Amino acid sequence: MKLFSKILCIVGLIGATAFGSAQAQPTSAKDYPDRSVKFIVPFPPGGAADVFARLVAQKLTDKWKQTVLVENKPGAGGRIATQFVATAPADGYTFLVVTVGHAVNPSLYNNLPYKTEQDFKTVAMLADLPSMLVVNNDLPVSNVKELIALAKAQPGKLTYASSGNATTSHVAAAMLANAESVELVHIPYKGSAPAITDMISGRVNIMIDPIATALPHVKSGKLKALAVSTPNRSPLVPQLPTIAESGVPGYDFSAWFLLLAPSGVPNNLINKVNADIAEAMKDPELLKTYETRGAQAGSGTPESLSKFLTNEIKRFATLVEKTGMKAE
Repeated sequence: MKLFSKILCIVGLIGATAFGSAQAQPTSAKDYPDRSVKFIVPFPPGGAADVFARLVAQKLTDKWKQTVLVENKPGAGGRIATQFVATAPADGYTFLVVTVGHAVNPSLYNNLPYKTEQDFKTVAMLADLPSMLVVNNDLPVSNVKELIALAKAQPGKLTYASSGNATTSHVAAAMLANAESVELVHIPYKGSAPAITDMISGRVNIMIDPIATALPHVKSGKLKALAVSTPNRSPLVPQLPTIAESGVPGYDFSAWFLLLAPSGVPNNLINKVNADIAEAMKDPELLKTYETRGAQAGSGTPESLSKFLTNEIKRFATLVEKTGMKAE
């Protein structure tokens, strides 16, 4: 009797395990999604990553008739959110929105709790946009040359804000400091919004932030814009020069926003999400919204975007080595 009971117990455990595994398996691409989907954003609400995640999430919600939730998990330069998604069920219902920092972190931190390339698959590019070099209104400069001259005259005195270690704003400013051999002090924040708040109040001097979040504060007169980060001027502010044409030849930086999934998600689901986002990127309403924010709609296959990310990781490894970038 005891033996029979043990056998029943073992059979029950095996059945429960099999059931759990079955539950964890994704649905077919035809039926996907059959419940709500999550986009995990490693920054607080209001920043560029959050903005573009929500724009795309809404379009997918409309198409799928299933809610695509944007969940913010800020902190640790994106590592908290990234680890969360790396260990999430590989069922196609949890995705991660990453920026340049995702490509920088492998060179900046020795012991990441995840493997940057092995633990994820690239899904789609959500957006690509220039950043804007802005300064506090009280800083006595009106262009990039004057800013560089001031930085050289006062080494280690000027501060620059970022959305956090290894974020777009950190990398962009480190690139500028390296190109001009000036010493700027990095002040990391937990997102763009609190960083800009301190910029406006004068607690920090400089920031290179995505144009989508920086421009409204320039238009309101709360910050002073000096240049844009890309090789070409932005149609939103055609009168504003690029950093390269302002005396820093070769300077080229754009903020990109990639959607990733845990590596175990089947390719058929990855391809479906990619195709549905590509379709959303053709929507005139979405394109108009992107245009007003100075962004370009994302494009590319999962395979081409995987190669893009690999190249960015190599590119920023070189930058970290050259600049001695550190996590503050």
